[in-house]
Amino acid sequence: MNQDSLIPKATASSIFHALGICALIIAGLMFLEGILKPIIIAFFATFILSQIKLLIQKIKIRGKQIPSGLSSILALLLISALIVAISEILMVNIEGITKQLPGDIDNLRAKISNSNAVLLDAKYSRHIQDWVFGLNYTEIIRSLLSSFSNVIATSAIVVVYVIFFLLEGSRHKLKIEKLFPGKGKKYNRFQANISSIANSIRSYIWSKTLISLFTGGISFVILLIMNVDYAFLWSFLIFVFNFIPYIGPLISSLLPAIFAMLTKADVMQLLYVFAAMEGVQIVLGNFIEPKIMGKGSNMGPVAVIVALAFWGMVWDITGMLLAVPITSLIVIIASQYSSTRFIAVLLSEKGDIEEFKD
Repeated sequence: MNQDSLIPKATASSIFHALGICALIIAGLMFLEGILKPIIIAFFATFILSQIKLLIQKIKIRGKQIPSGLSSILALLLISALIVAISEILMVNIEGITKQLPGDIDNLRAKISNSNAVLLDAKYSRHIQDWVFGLNYTEIIRSLLSSFSNVIATSAIVVVYVIFFLLEGSRHKLKIEKLFPGKGKKYNRFQANISSIANSIRSYIWSKTLISLFTGGISFVILLIMNVDYAFLWSFLIFVFNFIPYIGPLISSLLPAIFAMLTKADVMQLLYVFAAMEGVQIVLGNFIEPKIMGKGSNMGPVAVIVALAFWGMVWDITGMLLAVPITSLIVIIASQYSSTRFIAVLLSEKGDIEEFKD
């Protein structure tokens, strides 16, 4: 297919309609957040479960494959047990921090007030004190926990959706065949699109999970060596925030650094721990992650930042976690149609997307 430009011809009317549709979509996403967010989370959770199910089915007992229904139940039980175990450990850590933090802040305030040895000029010492103690640490922790609590609060709804998605999974092939009774060119193209989307999600989830586990695990060991309390909590946050490009690693490195400063009553601990955590992020992010991720999400840096800002505005921290996979899906879908292919090109990293076929 030869054409001078991928950008379709536009009129003032078509631009106005496109902007109106975008406004309606944004308003709908924000207004229907309580409905759409659990569905999107359940969709990705179901996909992850389906991948674990496939791994379980590769296990053979006496030469026989584990039945599909049983493998689904085992996958669900495995994920549920993992979530419960992690939640229990996190709750113990959070309760400990809540009790310990006020005393740590008082100790740091007393140490800085009694000595200006770290900073020779009392004027700068006063500025540091104003910054350190001006932060509302309780409110910061509360807001972070509130964001995660919102995710946990919707978990019951998500579980219900996941169960129905799993039950529906065995029927979707029949429905697709009914939609394309002739199984012709459109059917093959639709199946190719579904396969492309599934491969993209699979590649991103497994690759990002692997690098995030590496990052969290190495950070956990370093935090233990540096004798930072509640290392599991901080390493878990590092694992989770690693799914948020650029912004996430910075935030997750700063949290244990601030906590170490408070517990050790030493401002320099902020620099030491932050430097150690950022060192891990930089090494893994710049040298290891590109090799594991390969082409990755095929999204340009500007597209990633805009996606984070947009989905963060719409669905807070959950939106930021889902920003890259959702936008990657948009790129894949847009690349399949001539009228929207230019959007995929603009959002991609170098404009390289799969060749379009009519």
